[in-house]
Amino acid sequence: MEKYEYSVMLKIAEVMAIGSTYIVVSAGLITFNKYLMKEGRFPHAVQLTAMHMATTSLLSMILCLAIPSIYPSMPKAMENWKHLSRFMVPLGLLFSLALFTSNQAYFYSSVAFLQFCKQGNVAVIFLGGCMVGLQNFSWTKLMVLGVVACGCSMCATGEIKFALPGLLLQLLSQIAECTKNLIGEVVLTGAGLKLDVLTFVA
Repeated sequence: MEKYEYSVMLKIAEVMAIGSTYIVVSAGLITFNKYLMKEGRFPHAVQLTAMHMATTSLLSMILCLAIPSIYPSMPKAMENWKHLSRFMVPLGLLFSLALFTSNQAYFYSSVAFLQFCKQGNVAVIFLGGCMVGLQNFSWTKLMVLGVVACGCSMCATGEIKFALPGLLLQLLSQIAECTKNLIGEVVLTGAGLKLDVLTFVA
C-alpha cells in the first residue's frame, strides 16, 4: 500500500513539475514576443513565426534522433506518411496562421487582454468537438463553459487601450488554433493511426 501511495505521489509530482515548466516557458515566450513586437525592435510577425516553427522542428528532430524510444509511433508514421500528409499539411497551415495572427496581435493589444481572450478556446473546442463527434454534449459542461466565457468577456471588457485589429487578429488566431486542435485529436485518436504526442508534434 505504501509503495502504491509513493508511486501515486511521484506521478503527481511529475505532472506538477511538467505543468509548471510549461507555464513558465509559455509565459516567458509570450512576454518575449510582446517585447519584440514593437516599433524599433522586431515587429515582423511572419519572420517571427518562421523562426518559431523552424526552431520547433529542429529541436524535435534532434530529440527524435537522440532518444528515439520516446517516439514509439514514429516508424508507423514514416510508413504511412502519404496518409498522414492529408492531415499534417492543413495542420501546418493552421499552426502557421495561428502563430502569425497571435504574434501580430501583440503589436496592437496588451498581453493580459489577449490571454483573457484565449480562455475562450475551451468553449470553442468543446462546441467544435461536439459537432464532429469528439465530445459528448452535456448541459452541465455547457453551463460551466458559459461561466468561463462570461468571466473572460468581463475581464476583456475592461481593456483600457482597446484596439479592434488586435481583437480580430486574436479571434482569427483562436479559430485556427481550435481547428488545429480538433484535427490533431482526430489524428491522435483515429484516422486509422494512433500516434503518441511527441510523434504527432514532430
